Amino acid sequence: MEKLKSRFRLAPTYTLLWLAAAALASVASCSDGGPSTSACVAPETECDGTCIDTGTSASHCGACGVACGSDQTCRGGACVAACEDGLAACGDGCVDTQSDEAHCGRCDNACEGGQTCRAGECQDGGCPVGRADCGGTCVDVASDPNNCGECGKACADEQTCEAGECQDEGCSEGLTDCNGACVNLQTDTGHCGECTTACTGDQTCVAGACEDGCGSGLTACDGVEVCVDLQTSADHCGACGTACNDTQVCQAGACACTVSPGHDLGSDVPQIVNGTTAGLPNTYSPTCSATSSSERIYSFTAETAGVYSFDSRNSGYSVVLALLDAGGCSEIACSADPSAVITADLAAGQTVFVVVDGAGGEAGTFELSVTRASASTCPTGSFGPAVPQTITGSTVGRPNSTRPTATPDCLASSAAANSPDAGYTFTALVAGDYTFDTFGSSFDTLLHVHDASCRGAQLACNDDDETGSEQSEVTVTLAAGQTVVVMVDGSREENAGAFRLNVKRAVPPPTCDGSGTCGDGASGCMRCAYEGECADELAACTATIECMEYISCYRTCDTAACRATCRAEDPASAAIYDAMLVCAQCNVCANDCSGSAEIACP
Repeated sequence: MEKLKSRFRLAPTYTLLWLAAAALASVASCSDGGPSTSACVAPETECDGTCIDTGTSASHCGACGVACGSDQTCRGGACVAACEDGLAACGDGCVDTQSDEAHCGRCDNACEGGQTCRAGECQDGGCPVGRADCGGTCVDVASDPNNCGECGKACADEQTCEAGECQDEGCSEGLTDCNGACVNLQTDTGHCGECTTACTGDQTCVAGACEDGCGSGLTACDGVEVCVDLQTSADHCGACGTACNDTQVCQAGACACTVSPGHDLGSDVPQIVNGTTAGLPNTYSPTCSATSSSERIYSFTAETAGVYSFDSRNSGYSVVLALLDAGGCSEIACSADPSAVITADLAAGQTVFVVVDGAGGEAGTFELSVTRASASTCPTGSFGPAVPQTITGSTVGRPNSTRPTATPDCLASSAAANSPDAGYTFTALVAGDYTFDTFGSSFDTLLHVHDASCRGAQLACNDDDETGSEQSEVTVTLAAGQTVVVMVDGSREENAGAFRLNVKRAVPPPTCDGSGTCGDGASGCMRCAYEGECADELAACTATIECMEYISCYRTCDTAACRATCRAEDPASAAIYDAMLVCAQCNVCANDCSGSAEIACP
């Protein structure tokens, strides 16, 4: 039984529910007449000795023997024209899921009000990335003299607009003044080759000429109206939208660190290093100090995973310490405190750069002590396989193990550098979108999600949710079997407290009601409900063999007394099944299932 139980958990879909109910029907038993037996289980019908779904079968469409034409397909039990190449059958029609706002990327994935569907993704506003909607017209606020930097901000008659700023000096070298707009005639699609030439449609401007697509070695990133070299572009390094930070350059499609250590400390701990920063260059500016100074940079590699301490409190001047990840120059931690101590949770084999800098331009002699303070503290624990699920805990007294990367939704990441955190692994059993939130926590939280490990690539980060509350919410798309670490952090420095970390499937609510058919879980409105808003209620049942056995018992009974016996034998599963029906028949499909619901709606 345990093997069967595990198999259900791996595929909590509407199909599994009804197939499992059919398989178990042969062993289910109920009193008062017992269950009735049938060759097929709804929604299938026996046609010529074979169980057929007449809702989708082109040979038996709507009823046995009703065949659709060669240029037709069966949808909802009716023969309809097959969709052309590039179109998908959604509801009663054929749509382009790359641009249809009601079916963006997939059927029933509707964009929110004000959004448009571009390349199968919902995007805010009707203008491509790099353009702003100013009075119904998409303009480039970086160069438009009538909307310079923002809509309605017009430059004076003699001024030009460059990089979103009005200026008196004309345009910088390499740019051309086109009626007050400073543009690059080699790449600007609105002024390609000359001020009066604009590219059309999906064309791009390559070397001053409009072309369909990009030239060799270049890529047109979605929404970007210039072709870029993903091997060297700092804004699109290796992939569209992947930007390098200020201390990185894009080399061979990867953001590479420009900070160079002067000495390798190896992996020995504990160890003490003495030196001076006097007379050295200033190549790095720590984020925790307004004014940096000359610095000395060391590399250190953690031999084993653990929490490491970097301490310069015995130095002869006001030291500022910064710790950088050697792989990409991202700042892991920074301290301008007089004690100048940094603790960081490092993985085995991880190399970091230790920057010994000075506050307010100070330089002098220093003492740097490196120790391994304790074993690794991240991850703190793990989620179980079921969703939805909640973990409660506290970050009070915990170390700061992982620092988030700043994003538009995560502007407080610099403050979170010194906040205690707690991380939990989560493995997706099935592919899909998953939402993590901290609703119910006692302090101002910050959430960040990392791929595979605590220091893996950051997949998402959020400070305050879209309502502006102090709680955080992120949604990530995961493949089946993919593991992530979800970090509960503090939005402000040293911010900590009790938290609730919740996970659930993020299913965009499809428009189900109004199909005209209630269905039974594999067709009609109920199928739509179980694929969308009621997916969690369905998963709660498919996760246990007991619930599946209950459905087999209940749905194969032909008397009220038999069904009552099924309920009495397993009231817990009965409650789960009832919750499924209430969600689908009463909440989502109230109109389509009116008068035919199996349950009394509350």
